[in-house]
Amino acid sequence: MVATLPKQSIDELARDYINSLARGVMPTSRPDLEQWENIIASLEIAFLKVERAGGDIPAAMHNVLATLYKTNPDLCDLMQPGPTIEDIEMPEESDIPPLPVQCQLDSSLARDAFPILDTYVEFSRKASPEGYDDFHPMVGMWMFSVVAARRVYLPMQLDRFYGNLMIGLFGKSSLFAKSLTAKTAKHVLNAAGLGHLVSLSRTSPSKLLSNMAGSRIPTDYEDWPAEKQEYFRKCLAMSAQKGLFFDELGKFIQAMLRKGSTTSDFADIFLELDGCPDVFGQDTQARNSEPIQKPYLALLGAMTPANLKENASAGADFWTDGFWGRFSFVAAPPGAYKDEALEPGDLPIPEELIQPLRDWHRRLGVPLCDITEIIDENNKKTGRYLIERQELPETACAIDHEAYQAWKRYRSALKKMIASFPHEDFASNYARLPETALRMAILMASLSGENNRITLKHWAKAQELAELLRKNLHELYRQVNCNDYQSETTKLEESILTKMHILKDKGVDGITVAQLKSRYLKNTSIKMLTDLMESMTKAGILKKDTTAHATKGKYFLLD
Repeated sequence: MVATLPKQSIDELARDYINSLARGVMPTSRPDLEQWENIIASLEIAFLKVERAGGDIPAAMHNVLATLYKTNPDLCDLMQPGPTIEDIEMPEESDIPPLPVQCQLDSSLARDAFPILDTYVEFSRKASPEGYDDFHPMVGMWMFSVVAARRVYLPMQLDRFYGNLMIGLFGKSSLFAKSLTAKTAKHVLNAAGLGHLVSLSRTSPSKLLSNMAGSRIPTDYEDWPAEKQEYFRKCLAMSAQKGLFFDELGKFIQAMLRKGSTTSDFADIFLELDGCPDVFGQDTQARNSEPIQKPYLALLGAMTPANLKENASAGADFWTDGFWGRFSFVAAPPGAYKDEALEPGDLPIPEELIQPLRDWHRRLGVPLCDITEIIDENNKKTGRYLIERQELPETACAIDHEAYQAWKRYRSALKKMIASFPHEDFASNYARLPETALRMAILMASLSGENNRITLKHWAKAQELAELLRKNLHELYRQVNCNDYQSETTKLEESILTKMHILKDKGVDGITVAQLKSRYLKNTSIKMLTDLMESMTKAGILKKDTTAHATKGKYFLLD
């Protein structure tokens, strides 16, 4: 029986039919296979003969095909077709040094290491659909860093590593929903009743430190409603451990560097507080010393290329004095923007995000804080208050031997990479990135409730995120030091041509824009790729053909 030919090439149908016979299965129908009819007929005869004899059909078919291959090169080509785009592994095009083999971990280790982060990322993508993909997990880690609030640490001999993170979201203005993506984390914290752990960012250095010292009560405190007093009391209980969000961190840093700026002291404050000293003291002529017990800052902010052109350009002081080294940058490539509008209606925050944060906060321990107005000897109110606050509880983590060894290998690898760069701008970031990864692993181990032990799977996830940050560091540096859009376009054009030459050399001639994006250039928009491919076609670099399977066009290198 000859079946109607489906919309599939004769060669594909013949290959499928022969493969079925080779597996020991006779198809129920056979289309007209034209030039392959004689070969397939001989295979069917052999198949039926072995079947009647009760023999091993797959083994017999293997032997018959092996014999036919020797005398029929066309059959050999049919059954061993050339590679497809999916078959070809493209060499990495990057100025980022690859991790040595001994540092690479099986991706399956990290896959289910920290499920609550996966839940957060899924929610954040719905809440901020135009946010750059890498923003979501790192904003989630900042949120966990805020909740940890110095209450969990890993002892490292005489030092202690805490979970504080300083994260900068970097990208062109209005394209990557930096603010909305960051505010999503604040919404989750508020829903969990933990909004008091985030401080106002519009403040002066002296005001920030005074608030962290937590020794001052507003004069009208007594007149506040009970709900407002309770919120203030919760803020005061953990006044020294705060999250900060700067919607315009880039502009804030620009202002910080201006001569005579009232915010100039922030650079030194951020540098010192990153190390989580036991006590931070402030001494100025304007006010008496206000020691801050167990200070801790988790910082998140948004930046644009224009903000950083001067203070993050090649050779800038912030690279070499350690300031940028404290930051974990997440930089959106210019072509990676999305056009996905918000949808009408409310978006409920998942309970599987809210409840674990509440439980973790309670499990870490919440210091009690009482505020009592001082009464004078005449039994009259003085307008002054006594603050009685419990000491902040701190819980030690431990790290499994295999996780520790993996961290050491990663640390050694990045240290060796520092020497390979032609400048010193990355030295501070590379030196601190292993500690940043360990800080994230501390958060994972504590929130996961696994006896506060950092396991290899926690480290694998932390290293995966650290590698994401390493990639983004180079992207930020490239953008800040890129001369103009033309150089960006030229680099992309060179990348496309390189990939197309590699594909052609390996037997794949031609590629669609969709294939180029999905397989090789995921961070570049379809529009940018289409415009560039069309421009290269008009310039005579490429040629374009439309086929039944590529209705929008397939691009080929000109010979």
